[in-house]
Amino acid sequence: MFRRQAYYNASAVFILLACLYFFATANQAYVGLKIANIRGQWIVISSDPQGEGYKLGIRIGDVILKIDNSDPGNYRYVQRWSETEGASNFEIRKQDEIFNQMINIPVPLIMQNTLSEIPFVILGFVFLSLGFITFLRRPYLAEARTLFWFNWCTGLAIALASASSRDLLFARELEYIIFAAIPIFLVNFVSSFLNENNKQINRWGRHIFILMFVIIVIITVLQSTNIISCFSSLRKLVLVTMSVGSLFALWNLVALLTLPKDKPQKNQVNIILLGMVMGLLPFLLLTAVPIIFGFQPIMNAHYSSLFVSVIPTTCYYAVVNKYLPDSRKFLGTIVPFSIAGIIVSFVVTYLNFILKLSEKFSLEMYLRTLALFVVLVLCFSFIRTLISKILEKFLFSEKRQTFKKRIFELNERLSMLSEENLILKEVTQTFSIEGVFIIAKDSKGKYFKISEGRFVEKFSEQSMMEELFQADRKTNLNARILPDNFPAGLYIPVTNKDYRFGIFLGHRHSYVKFEPDELPAIALISSQLAQCLITMLTFKELSKEIVNLTQKFHELQRRTNGLQGINMSLFRSLERERKIIASDIHDGPLQLGLDLNRWLKCLVEKCVNNDKAVNDISHMRELVENLNFELRLICNDLRPPSLTDLGLVPAIELLCEEIMQKELLLISLETKGMNRGEHFEEETELAAYRFVQEGITNAVKHSSSKELKIQIEKNESQMELRVSDSGKGFDTSKIDDWVLTSVHFGLVGMKERLESLNGNLQVNSIIGKGTILKATIPIKGD
Repeated sequence: MFRRQAYYNASAVFILLACLYFFATANQAYVGLKIANIRGQWIVISSDPQGEGYKLGIRIGDVILKIDNSDPGNYRYVQRWSETEGASNFEIRKQDEIFNQMINIPVPLIMQNTLSEIPFVILGFVFLSLGFITFLRRPYLAEARTLFWFNWCTGLAIALASASSRDLLFARELEYIIFAAIPIFLVNFVSSFLNENNKQINRWGRHIFILMFVIIVIITVLQSTNIISCFSSLRKLVLVTMSVGSLFALWNLVALLTLPKDKPQKNQVNIILLGMVMGLLPFLLLTAVPIIFGFQPIMNAHYSSLFVSVIPTTCYYAVVNKYLPDSRKFLGTIVPFSIAGIIVSFVVTYLNFILKLSEKFSLEMYLRTLALFVVLVLCFSFIRTLISKILEKFLFSEKRQTFKKRIFELNERLSMLSEENLILKEVTQTFSIEGVFIIAKDSKGKYFKISEGRFVEKFSEQSMMEELFQADRKTNLNARILPDNFPAGLYIPVTNKDYRFGIFLGHRHSYVKFEPDELPAIALISSQLAQCLITMLTFKELSKEIVNLTQKFHELQRRTNGLQGINMSLFRSLERERKIIASDIHDGPLQLGLDLNRWLKCLVEKCVNNDKAVNDISHMRELVENLNFELRLICNDLRPPSLTDLGLVPAIELLCEEIMQKELLLISLETKGMNRGEHFEEETELAAYRFVQEGITNAVKHSSSKELKIQIEKNESQMELRVSDSGKGFDTSKIDDWVLTSVHFGLVGMKERLESLNGNLQVNSIIGKGTILKATIPIKGD
């Protein structure tokens, strides 16, 4: 709502400014003199033949002594813009004369002055109207929104031209600032038709034009406040910015001419490019370029700018008819008008010369007549369209409203139907026809045909329509009425990225006859119909894919559950074997070692007098004690008794102490939400213990870290364990390959053990910054 309101507000501002400045110009004459201080004298350097100064005999080279009975250097518009607008009288001395003359500027006749300036105001409102109507008809298109702002700027600049030439309050400043903004909106408009690569170039271009806009605004403000004086350079800078922006836009449009013929943008670009060339080149070549290079303009800007009236018309046509553009149809309309304008303008200009209505037959006079002819034709077309719409609405509305109502109702119903036959029935009932036949071909060459009504099982007629569809080959994308001897009455081709449709309506015996002016609406609803069919086809394909994926997922899940069961059984068997082996070692070799150590002790006591025997027996006792220590370590690794006797936390503490005794490693242990003597299910405790054990082992072997941190945290549903070091780190992207290469097999096995308990293992590592192993294990209770 806010965005839409912004367009209404901008239109209101346009109308207010245009009307205020238009009525202000009605009471002020256009003088048309530019003066400069040369060797202490104010010399006329430009005298516009359309201005009152020229008509009163003031020419280039005349000396202006006083303006409104005051020194010219004190006149405010001379100080700002080197112009004499708004003056009531001049005291001048003409060249080669010694006497001064007093020249009074007459008060203009309001009606005459209004009639002379109203074409530019009308042209400005044409820009606004076409931009606003484009926005109303296509509010969700980016092209329509950017075209509105381009038209708004261009139209307002043209509407302010008369006020700017008279130096009315802020009129020139506004004109320059708005003209500087036009390239920005023009580039935005053209960008709507470009691909991503060209859009990137346009972004850089837009940034440059925004920078130029800011520079022009700053210079204009400084010039208006008399801080600097560079009027001529400022005017050239504005024209250069406008010219470069226009050429940049034309270059982008020319680059789009290589688009395939079946692309809708192809016709749009053709139409817009034609309008841009016809509208911009006369102004650039006849007025802007000569001023930029310091030459006399071939044509006054007030007349050369009239050619730009072609631009809003062509852009309006291309954007509003985005889905059914036809550049050939447009060219067939515009080319005859252009040829007629060239011929009629020549004849009118020659007759003016023959009838002595103009002093000479000149190119400027001819171009001025041609520009006025273009504006008159556009205004006539606009008024004719407006009148036809009014007549259609109030006098001939019943038939059209009925047809449009049916189209609108069909459009609503299409979105609620989910079967092809129901959609085709709706189409036949809405258009009151007896048959519909649709043939489609996807990008892979696969055909799809459906029919309703009379065309069902009429295979010979279907073959004729299919031949027309095949022969069409994307060369003609227009809806067209077919000959009476053809089975169908109307053919509408529709294309998109993946499908090409041929929609046939009616048949030769039908009493329903389609009118040519109904084709755009029928073509639009046919596009909607094709889109619905595409959606249904896509939905069916996706449904099949979903069914296949669901079946594969269930099969994979079944296999995964089976593998998890196998893994769980393997881990249970492994722990059971470890327990048995640990028990066997404890009850067998370890007990024998302890007995052997006691007997050796007794032998030492008996052999007190034999030093050599005592030394040998002591050495044997040392070896036996080492053997017993190693056996205890093996038992602890296989099945730590502290885990069963003391609990998880004390067992991990003992493990850390043993590791720190053997390795130069500092291990810190933090617990949260855990009691020291707290027990869990046997599998949970074993998995947690083995995770910490494997994490410490990996850190000792691979990380080269001197510090290790272990964190254990328990909540109501799970236990979270972390083992972190500050060592070498490694590339985690290679973890998936460890199973295949048998590297870090202990960590891979730990991952499978945790997943068999519905837990998970996370490995985070950065080369040179250490590794963090995180395990999450669900718990069911104490």
